[in-house]
Amino acid sequence: MIKTLNKKIETKSGFVNILGAPNSGKSTLINTLVGSKVSIVSHKVQTTRFCVRGICNFRLNDTTHSQIILIDTPGIFSAKRRLDKAMVSAAWSELDDADKVIFIHDASKPLDENTLDILNKIKNVNLNIILVLNKIDLLVKEKLFNKISNFSNIYDFEKIFLISAKNGNGCEELKEYVANSMPSYPLLYDDKTTSDLPQSILASEITREKLFKSLNKELPYNLMVQTEKWDENKDSSINIHQTIYVNKNSHKPIVLGKSGQNIKRIGILSRKDLERLFGVRIHLFLFVKFKKNWMEDPSNYTNIGLDFNA
Repeated sequence: MIKTLNKKIETKSGFVNILGAPNSGKSTLINTLVGSKVSIVSHKVQTTRFCVRGICNFRLNDTTHSQIILIDTPGIFSAKRRLDKAMVSAAWSELDDADKVIFIHDASKPLDENTLDILNKIKNVNLNIILVLNKIDLLVKEKLFNKISNFSNIYDFEKIFLISAKNGNGCEELKEYVANSMPSYPLLYDDKTTSDLPQSILASEITREKLFKSLNKELPYNLMVQTEKWDENKDSSINIHQTIYVNKNSHKPIVLGKSGQNIKRIGILSRKDLERLFGVRIHLFLFVKFKKNWMEDPSNYTNIGLDFNA
């Protein structure tokens, strides 16, 4: 309970896990609800590698402040590589501390086997699940109603919301509903905090997002970005040195591009995003290095909260 100008402010706070198949819109939804970029977005599947917490503050009224800790989990799929297995394991393990679960589905896509498998596993979780059908702007009403009916026959959802995370339609109603349902509890974060990610990791993720958007096929999945150096200057600008690690030497020239044009373009895009995010001038220095079998190094997993042995 917080006292402000003789008013007692009731506080609510809780954890909300967002689950779904790859590319269903989890990261876009979190960024929209928080009102700031806290999770990277790409049209490619499995962009999110680890659980990211976005903090959403919502004033229900003059005397009630609700804080939602939204957990963006990696997309759930049938994993084979060690990194992929660790990502999926992280998504499921976060359910242990959840106060609420949102299952998000791309409404423009069919109910496939992977989605049905996730729903069957969710049935074992003793939590009420909110269904969010995303990208409804891509569907005609008749097909949307059929989609709602199909999901309702599979699982007894607490509530169903129809949204477009990209343009924000329906997101405010979803946020208010979730904020109201949070348990009475002190705020866990300062009300100006939007993410619990260290700035260095967030900066690495921004650059990794640009790599996903700039490179083709499987290459982005075999890259790792590390922020090696972070120096704040007297004029408030920041020097950021990042290394992009590739697991094949033949990938280096592809990332660099002809005469270094590709890495230059990636650097410009990343720097602009970082400047918007941190509100200061950024001097970004990118390096590309070959690191054999970086996916088999346990430290690369523990640094971002993944279980190497998952």
